[in-house]
Amino acid sequence: MSLDGSAWVWLRGVGLVAGAALFWLAYFDLKDSLRREPRRLLVLAFLLGAGAAFLALGGYRVAELAGAPDQPGRSWGAILLYTLGLVGPLEEGAKYLVAVAVVFRWRDFDEPIDGLVYAAAIAIGFASVETLLYAPYLGPAETLARAVASPLTHSLFAVVWGLGIGRARFVARGRAARLAWHGGSLLAAMLLHGLYDALLLAWNATYTASGTILVLWLFLLWRARAARSRIVSAGGRG
Repeated sequence: MSLDGSAWVWLRGVGLVAGAALFWLAYFDLKDSLRREPRRLLVLAFLLGAGAAFLALGGYRVAELAGAPDQPGRSWGAILLYTLGLVGPLEEGAKYLVAVAVVFRWRDFDEPIDGLVYAAAIAIGFASVETLLYAPYLGPAETLARAVASPLTHSLFAVVWGLGIGRARFVARGRAARLAWHGGSLLAAMLLHGLYDALLLAWNATYTASGTILVLWLFLLWRARAARSRIVSAGGRG
């Protein structure tokens, strides 16, 4: 039995996306090396993130029906309005919703760094679906590049609110402080996501956008190391 061209493209995309997803799931799982999360829950968070991608697609459709443009436009102002007003809020909002509605209610979410790990798993699922939707329009090299890079960028934006929710649940005192951590970290992730996309679309500022991702990555490493140090200091190896 032979496969036509479109089937090969789809299978190639699935293979590349699956390999990249496993790599990044393992990477973020290692950030919580002292108290590893159950693998089944990481897989479930990944699948819920994939569902969040379709939730965001539905949000785009509703926005279009309400009169929002289906493309970012050409002027920098139109692009900025599109990415900050639509892309960042819809995509980070969809990931956040599945996190607070399901994932962050699990009893295994029992320390601040778990917010990082589960948010990343959700984002990797989201990015995997997004890459598969783009795969038919991309060549092999472009599909590979997107399969590798997209989970990281989506994860780093999600980690902002994931860490914020971890702080809200385990560190913040009082309802107002918890709400501030939730709302502030989610807003920051939306803004960063929108600005990142605007830099790429409006000015093709690849180096500037890459610098933004590098800063977020360094922030992730710093927070993960600090969280591990606190666990060790508290005798968390047992």
